Amino acid sequence: METYGIGQAYHATRPIRRRASLACDTCRRQKEKCEGGPPCWRCQRLGRPCTVRGRVLHSQTESMLDRPPASRSRVEGLEHIVRHFLGDVPLDEDNVSRIVARLGSTPQGEAPNVDEPFDVQFVSKNIAHYSGEFSHWNFSQKLRRKINSPIERFEVKEYWRPTQLQSSTHMVSQVMSHLPPRPIATFLVSMFFKYSEGNVFYMEQSWLEEKLDRCYIQSAEYSLSDIPWVCSVFAVLAIGTQVAHMEDQSATEDLNLCSEDSVGLSLYHIACRLVPDVILVASHESVQAFLLLALYALPLSTGGLSYSYLGIAVKMAIQNGMHRKYVGEECGAGIIETRNRVFWSAYSLDRRIGIFHGRPASISKSDISTDLPADDPSFSSPAYANMIAFIKLSSWLGEVSETLILLRNCRKRFIQEYLERLMQIRTHVEEWWNSLSCQDTTPENPLFRQNSHLKLAYLLIYIYMGRPFMFTDDWKDSRSDNNEPRAILVQNCVQSALQIIETLQTLASQTGLCRASYTEFSSCRAALLVILAERLNSRTAHLFEEELARGMALIRRMTGGSSSESEISYLQSLDAAIRQASLASNNVPQSGQRPSAYAQFKHWTQAMKSETGSGNPSELSSFSPLSFLNSEPGTFGHPRINEVADLVDTDWLSGDFPLGPDADGFAPFQTE
Repeated sequence: METYGIGQAYHATRPIRRRASLACDTCRRQKEKCEGGPPCWRCQRLGRPCTVRGRVLHSQTESMLDRPPASRSRVEGLEHIVRHFLGDVPLDEDNVSRIVARLGSTPQGEAPNVDEPFDVQFVSKNIAHYSGEFSHWNFSQKLRRKINSPIERFEVKEYWRPTQLQSSTHMVSQVMSHLPPRPIATFLVSMFFKYSEGNVFYMEQSWLEEKLDRCYIQSAEYSLSDIPWVCSVFAVLAIGTQVAHMEDQSATEDLNLCSEDSVGLSLYHIACRLVPDVILVASHESVQAFLLLALYALPLSTGGLSYSYLGIAVKMAIQNGMHRKYVGEECGAGIIETRNRVFWSAYSLDRRIGIFHGRPASISKSDISTDLPADDPSFSSPAYANMIAFIKLSSWLGEVSETLILLRNCRKRFIQEYLERLMQIRTHVEEWWNSLSCQDTTPENPLFRQNSHLKLAYLLIYIYMGRPFMFTDDWKDSRSDNNEPRAILVQNCVQSALQIIETLQTLASQTGLCRASYTEFSSCRAALLVILAERLNSRTAHLFEEELARGMALIRRMTGGSSSESEISYLQSLDAAIRQASLASNNVPQSGQRPSAYAQFKHWTQAMKSETGSGNPSELSSFSPLSFLNSEPGTFGHPRINEVADLVDTDWLSGDFPLGPDADGFAPFQTE
């Protein structure tokens, strides 16, 4: 137990932090726990004078307040770096001394030899075997190198893929009988590269056309290694049917399922029959096949089937070592570039979908060492600048997500620090975007559609960055401080939502909106949710009325099935509930006069009519809070009618729930 006394020796370190037997005067005045000294550690850390019985105690070390501003700034910067890599660790002198002592306890010369390089061994041109550090395979190869006698003279059976589980090659020939006529197939392939590829690399167009030519050769023979690209061909044809409506020049909009949807579903089912063998082959062409299957399922089941396909694609890319930089000479430069492009496509899409659905990352950034795609003239599509920009946008989104997670779990005293980090990311993203050559979204640009999709992805970063702060409890009271980080982030979020509606409106008037475009549909949905949230916060029913109406009209044009219709009905339900809440708060009687019951009824029916009026073919889903409007005549409402009131109650959005036993923990975006 440490005490304060004259002549007591200064201790450089404290094995265990304990409460002092005699608290210093400063801590007693502040009613804080004194941590002992002399001077006490709390006073040193806070840079304040420590007094005991009227006597000021001085530390043998230099105080932060005594240092020149340049030195103080340097120390603060170093502390920021330490917290970035080590997390929320105390940086008092005692803990820093222990960390330094621990780092220096093992001399460099005595460090164990744990050098375990990874191994990428090509089995064929398209198939590679990857074994990471400290794996069974690497240890067996290390043991093999230690043996003096050459092992090559013994017959070693290599086993790379479970070929005994694969299907017969006759299945490929049977599948080929379901191909559409060649002109139809050519049209669907052109639709894929015109409307679906966008800014993501799936395959080279010349490569796919070469494979398609082979499919229509009657005497062609196939092996089991051909199954992945055969699956890719059928997946591309299925995706082509999803976007074929973009070539329709008629002005009528059919919101029901089109005839080509059933044809596309048949082609997709044929591709799915090959999935078990695609997994068994496990080549980089298998990764391409799962990317295409994920693309087909993206507008139908984003967080379910498509997310699972992307996860398989990433895992299969890891199995082939596509996430590590290849330094061997067994493979040509063209194959290496294809592997790099396919991996970054799978990683970027998987990361984006995972972030937007609150899923953990499939692979850590620290495990990725492969090169970014190169500007190779032998690859014609997509445009190189657009492809790199999409990868970078996904990387920025990942940084925002990681910072928000740190902010959610940090202690309250670090909230401002992580808010500042978000502001720094915001500034860097804006500067980077302004320097791009592919941000031109004028309709005359040949890459107008691709650039517009990049802009939507860019604006979604601001929405994702700012919307967590739209419902914090103290936000409503500090709304007037426009320079506060949360105010800026929320303002950018709302402005980005309005820009998304404007961008989609331009797309609709120039090239049309695609029913199968996840980028367009998800951007419109995210923007509408932000607009609805802003209307709820302001309690103003007519705020952004025009933008909301335009957004709802746009998203109805992208309806491609029951899944999309349920999303629209949910948005309609939210808007109607918010209108009711706004009417309740805005129609407060003034000058002692209360509106008549009929006037209140009239306001309510108008709010309902705007959302459920004629001309809307979409029927409210059964789980919608307004599904009671579709009840049969003679009934008195849906038994779950109270769900409308639940939507208006935003207590569940405030984030007032504990994260754990730590009393100093930070509930989601709740501030002091």
